[in-house]
Amino acid sequence: MALKPIMNVIKNESMGSMLCYKVPCEDFNNGSQLIVAEYEEALFMKDGIVEETFQGGKYTLTTENFPFLTALKSTLVTGGVSAYNCKIYYISKQDHPEKKWGTSEPINILDPFWQTYLHVQARGAYTIRIKDGKKFFLKMVGANRSASDDDLVKNFRTAFIQNISDELAAYLTSSTEEIIVVCNRKKLLADTLANTLQPVLDEYGVELVNFYIENIGVVDDENLKSITRMRRERQERMFERQQNIEDERMKYGLSREKAEADRYVSGQAAQADYERMKIRDQDGNNGWARQEEAEILKSMAKNEGNGGEFAGAGMGLGMGLAMGNIAKSMMGDMFSDGNGGVGLSNPVQGNPTGVKICPKCNASVPENMKFCGSCGNPLDTPKKVCANCGAEIPDGMKFCGQCGTPVAAGPRVCAQCGAEIPDGMKFCGRCGTRVE
Repeated sequence: MALKPIMNVIKNESMGSMLCYKVPCEDFNNGSQLIVAEYEEALFMKDGIVEETFQGGKYTLTTENFPFLTALKSTLVTGGVSAYNCKIYYISKQDHPEKKWGTSEPINILDPFWQTYLHVQARGAYTIRIKDGKKFFLKMVGANRSASDDDLVKNFRTAFIQNISDELAAYLTSSTEEIIVVCNRKKLLADTLANTLQPVLDEYGVELVNFYIENIGVVDDENLKSITRMRRERQERMFERQQNIEDERMKYGLSREKAEADRYVSGQAAQADYERMKIRDQDGNNGWARQEEAEILKSMAKNEGNGGEFAGAGMGLGMGLAMGNIAKSMMGDMFSDGNGGVGLSNPVQGNPTGVKICPKCNASVPENMKFCGSCGNPLDTPKKVCANCGAEIPDGMKFCGQCGTPVAAGPRVCAQCGAEIPDGMKFCGRCGTRVE
């Protein structure tokens, strides 16, 4: 009778891609060594039941340490060595390389923005590890001698694609944005799908470590071309509308600036006209009107051809106005009483239109007034005359320009009303102003 081989050292000798590996030998020496790496665990099965699970480490298997190893084989069968019989499985618990996934058929999804059906496909990868070795063995391996990564992918492919397709369609249609835009948010969708797929793996003692979406694409068909055309037309309308808004804003800004400039120019022109009128009318002889008459006559004199007769008439009219003004001035002198008033033959109390400008406050004062009605300042300063010949003597002259008579220091004059103040007086006898 041939003797069966008995293992003294038990260890995992499978390839790295194996998720579950069965030790070929089933007879082990009493006191044999069990070696379990940290990234795996060992299951001892006897009589169809998993009796013990060993984590990473080195173990000496004896009937004293592990009572379930009590059924020793006959020493005759094992060559005089005490031995026991059981099945040992190694379960790999390390993270296994990424496994690819992808939708085999396009998913028909209604775009919530354009209300048009699009065909979407997706692909990516995932990483798993075995979290519960006993549950994985009972659910996935069973009577099989081993299980690889490919076996796991085949087992979960249908469940994965079903959950991924349903979750992908629900996620894309729940948004109010275009599917083309939402498809770019792969990280958020990947996290959502990972939470959906984990309960499927929990049932088999498997953990989903990572889940990635490599790409979510829309199939290039007539529907996609139609959406692309509508998106381009929408962009063109938006650009045109924005351009019109900018044009209107620019027109409004230019019109407002022009209106402000016109108001400024008009104000400056009005101010200039006012200043010119005030300067020209300081002599009280209606200088503005006389200036305008001169401008009109000058323009008419420049006309040639058919306008000559009109120009001549205008010149005659201007000369008539000028002569009228001269006659009016002479008549005023004839009827004047010499003191700024009028005689009995002239009932008109001065020129009602003539005004003076106060040199102190610039107020307009009738020409027959001697004092400003606003500030009281005298309007006519008394002129110095020669005591010998009566000629007017300009300020600063020490001798008379007509007769050579020395100019003596004259009497004091009131600064307010111009009246002569006798020596020794401290107040003006006419207006009461204190004399310094």
